[in-house]
Amino acid sequence: MTTSSNLDVFLTPLSIALIGASRTPGKVGYSMLENIRKSFTGPIYPINPEATEIGGLNAFPSITDVPEPVDLAIIAVKAEIVPIVLDECIKKKVRAVIVISAGFSEIGNKKGEEELQNMIKGKNVRLLGPNCLGVFTKNIDTLFLPREKLKRPSDGSISFLTQSGAVGATILDLIGFEGVGISKFISYGNAADVNELEILSYLGKDMATRAIAMYVETIHDGPEFIKIASKITPIKPIVALKAGKSEKGAEAVLSHTGHMAGPAQVYSAAFKQSGIIEAQTTQDLFDFAKALSSQPPLRNGRIAVITNGGGFGILAADAASRAGLELPELSNETVKALKNVIPDYAVPKNPVDLTGDANAERYESALKAVASDKNIEGILVIPLVQTPELDEKIVDVLRDAKIYGKSIVACMMGGEYTMKHARRLEAFGIPVYDMPERAVKALAALRDYGRIVAPPAPEKVEEKIVKKAKKLLAKKAKKAAKKPVKKKKR
Repeated sequence: MTTSSNLDVFLTPLSIALIGASRTPGKVGYSMLENIRKSFTGPIYPINPEATEIGGLNAFPSITDVPEPVDLAIIAVKAEIVPIVLDECIKKKVRAVIVISAGFSEIGNKKGEEELQNMIKGKNVRLLGPNCLGVFTKNIDTLFLPREKLKRPSDGSISFLTQSGAVGATILDLIGFEGVGISKFISYGNAADVNELEILSYLGKDMATRAIAMYVETIHDGPEFIKIASKITPIKPIVALKAGKSEKGAEAVLSHTGHMAGPAQVYSAAFKQSGIIEAQTTQDLFDFAKALSSQPPLRNGRIAVITNGGGFGILAADAASRAGLELPELSNETVKALKNVIPDYAVPKNPVDLTGDANAERYESALKAVASDKNIEGILVIPLVQTPELDEKIVDVLRDAKIYGKSIVACMMGGEYTMKHARRLEAFGIPVYDMPERAVKALAALRDYGRIVAPPAPEKVEEKIVKKAKKLLAKKAKKAAKKPVKKKKR
């Protein structure tokens, strides 16, 4: 396998040529050029045989006509023309090529895809795609989706690799809307050259990536995948969503990327063996990743709930029970500390109900008391910001709660006013969910990852022997005690 360092050229190129650049608004080549210009500060070369200038940039009929070296070429032309322009890229000695164009193995054109593979074989050039969106970071945006239609996320610590451009772009839009940051987004499509194994290895070593989310339909080499993932998961979490689990879904995968999906249980076993957290839905993929990228893992799954709406505390408790999380009783010291800062009609139990007249100061005092409880690892805070007493200070209170070293997630349900506060909180690194069930599942993912990075220590052989010996001695003593005592004959 090629070393993962070669993937730098896709994410940090020195120059870019866009083959298929267009002057017509609404065209793929137009949107892509606009997005590249808004993100990339290096030289950009539009390639279009019918134009000498596009958007104020000098255009060239072929990439071979560009007078300067080109690091990265992006191909967005019809499938039948791709081999021609790829050959020109090879002659130009570009280091990497992203083939956005569809029309290859995903529609049964395996021969066309194999032609691309043969063309780059033995050449010093890497290929991402075909049938992909390319990459997105704070410094490069090759997506052809207009920014007014798809919101770009801010810079963050989650990296996302996806086999499906459509699924990936939609999640990217949602992440951007909710205020969560992205480090790197890589859409690899049919994976004719660069595949999920190499990207995963690259992101595992990437210092800017704290958590990896991946959408996969097929995996090219199962044992190699397990080997790579097993090295990464003790250091940083991986969340994976596997599509094509049903019979119909597997058929759809074949027509989507040209690869046959394997049995669902095989993938689930591979994920478990390599320490990957498996998401069951697209919502899980996003929810788990943002918690895992920002919060410490839970070791035993004991959590507390703090809210100013009693009903939401009950819903959270029910969800925790379903997820296998525990809401333990608070210590006497914690209850005493709570009683000192909350009114008599509030509930100093777990879930903690601060009642509807709670303000930010009451939340702050309650958080401090609960976070001091050694029995509590994680805290779910559910503030109803619609209540009269609660204002924007609650965002600062939750932001500052990070000093306690506990895993903290928030649930904020509501409309525009609530979402404004939720986005501010997300920007500070506290994951926010619009329903208690989603927040609890995210805490469960933190618990699952805690078991991966710090599994319960196995008993030592000596301890097992001692324990077994004590058990046998106790059994013998019990048996002896039951025997009647024989009287000695005189």
